[in-house]
Amino acid sequence: MNTSNNMPKHMPFPMMPVMPKNIQLARTYILDQPYDNLFPLNEALKKGTLFPNLYQPYSKNK
Repeated sequence: MNTSNNMPKHMPFPMMPVMPKNIQLARTYILDQPYDNLFPLNEALKKGTLFPNLYQPYSKNK
């Protein structure tokens, strides 16, 4: 089965690169994390990540 025709041409996140062509099922593909615009270390410790594009705080349900 060729799934490359069904793959989106771009990812929904602007910083994420395009997935490789002709990917195979049941294989992992790890995209490089860009090392730019990093949080300062004291802020990264509070937020749990060094990378702003990975930071997604939980919203408190009231």
